[in-house]
Formats: sequence, structure tokens, C-alpha cells
Amino acid sequence: MDDGLRRRVAWVAALNLGYFGVEFAVALGIGSVALFADSVDFLEDASVNLLILLALGWPAPARARLGMGLALLLLVPGVATLWTAGGKRAA
Repeated sequence: MDDGLRRRVAWVAALNLGYFGVEFAVALGIGSVALFADSVDFLEDASVNLLILLALGWPAPARARLGMGLALLLLVPGVATLWTAGGKRAA
């Protein structure tokens, strides 16, 4: 597999992970559910990119299984948002 592609995917994953940390810290600092939800989306993006990086060069059946796992992973931000909003409402 192309080393340039691997480097680009790794760079995008690192940037997403870094921005997750920034947004998460600010969300905690100001108590913003919306900003927390957006930070979780950056975490999800970083996770997807890391999984893609791992899967580069895998055989097709393994990539298909990974695709199913990524579909489940896409549900995480929505669940985290609902969880946080529910906790915020109860407080």
C-alpha cells in the first residue's frame, strides 16, 4: 500500500484526536452539551481514520467485517449526545 496514503490517513487521525481533546476540555470547562457532542464527533472521526489505517492492505473479507464495525461505531456520537443531554436535564 502507498506509504503516502498511510501518512495522510495517520495525520488526519492525529488532527482529529487533537481537536477532540481541545473541544472536550473546553466543553467541560464551560459545561456545554453541544460542544461535548461535537468533541465526541471528532473522537469518532479519529477512530474511523485509525481503523482505516489499520485496514489498509487487508483482504476484502476482513475489510467488509471492518465496514460493519465502522457502521456500529457511527452510532457512538449519537448515543453519547443523548446520554449527556439526559444527564444535563436531570441535574
